Amino acid sequence: MPSTPQRQPMPRSRSHWRQDILCILAFTAACGGGEQRITPSTITDSAGVSIITSTGSVWGERGVHVDSNPVLRIGAEQAGPYQFSFISTALLLEGGGVAVVELSANEVRLFDADGRHLRSVGRRGRGPGEFQVISGLFRRSGDSLAAYDQIERRVTILPLASGEPRVVRSQAVPGARGSFDAFGAFGDGRLVLYNPGGGFRPDLEPGLQWVTTEVVVLDPADGAARTIVRLPSRQQFVLPGGDTKVLAPAHGAIRAVTEDGFYWGTSDRYEIRFFDTEGNLRRILRRPVEPRPVVPAMIEAWITENLEEVRRREGEAALPRYRRSYEEGSFGDRVPLFDRAFIDGDARLWVGSSEWPERQAAPGRWSIFAPNGTWLGDVDAPPQLRIVDCRDDLVLGIWQEEGDAPYVHVHRLLRP
Repeated sequence: MPSTPQRQPMPRSRSHWRQDILCILAFTAACGGGEQRITPSTITDSAGVSIITSTGSVWGERGVHVDSNPVLRIGAEQAGPYQFSFISTALLLEGGGVAVVELSANEVRLFDADGRHLRSVGRRGRGPGEFQVISGLFRRSGDSLAAYDQIERRVTILPLASGEPRVVRSQAVPGARGSFDAFGAFGDGRLVLYNPGGGFRPDLEPGLQWVTTEVVVLDPADGAARTIVRLPSRQQFVLPGGDTKVLAPAHGAIRAVTEDGFYWGTSDRYEIRFFDTEGNLRRILRRPVEPRPVVPAMIEAWITENLEEVRRREGEAALPRYRRSYEEGSFGDRVPLFDRAFIDGDARLWVGSSEWPERQAAPGRWSIFAPNGTWLGDVDAPPQLRIVDCRDDLVLGIWQEEGDAPYVHVHRLLRP
């Protein structure tokens, strides 16, 4: 049977989150210079850089979990704007609306707080308002969104009300190499980009290497771009001559943008750094968490899952070649601590746990940090829900069960 938008009454109060954050900020403001202890975090100031070490959460050991019953469900089996094939991301908008990126159609679909479709923007193509690939969707202001096309290397400003999209093509970044992708927008509307990296690196010495990237700020007003800092982005095992071989688990960097800066952290240690809009280090978030060791059963599970994908894509004949390539790869000894992050509608940092060796699994646990860097607590999510945004006590995610079409869900966060 076709599915239609389903909505239960949504909570509108921000009081729960505001109480936590105001309490944390009040404790912080009451402390003088030097090293101060704020239970359960220690804050140290060194040369203008705050180091927040969280040994316990504000919410306590029980944490928070996502209610299994959604307050809003958008999706349908029949054709039309309610049918989804591949949702890359989505955003919760002010007033309870939802913006969804349907990647198979290369369009942004806008829905109201009751799940009713308002309009769709974009289609596949190279003209104004068209996309080759919508690689990112970001809040730009109260009345517009910014969609970035990595292939076309351009920004499209999408008015939330009626109006024509505005397209700005980014300029080349002096001294930067590679194809850049956006991962967020500052409060003034400028986008922040990085280079996801490529497989062939003749410029690097052989061996296990951390590949670095320029972090670039792009102004949609005129397309001007400039590099503000260089940071490590991912690990690669480089062979003589520049070819690379399979590396598993592959450590990389998480990244998330706020109004006044951005977070960046490599998955080999629990240390997440906050940089301002000029690329200056301002804050370091730490937790005493050690990575899980990699055991042989994990490696075999990773190989088996990858071979299943090869079987579906290329058939049985390709399996021996791929198995040989996987078995000759380089395997690390520690599982990544995390593999994704985002900033929610209330400026909190969400850090998703790594589920390696599973290839497509969404994080089952998210750690949430207050805007000042204090660890609020962890959120457990249903395995079918890929969380992509949050606002107040509402969490937005993509719900997909094996073999089924994806749906957009909004759930409540339940606190002890």
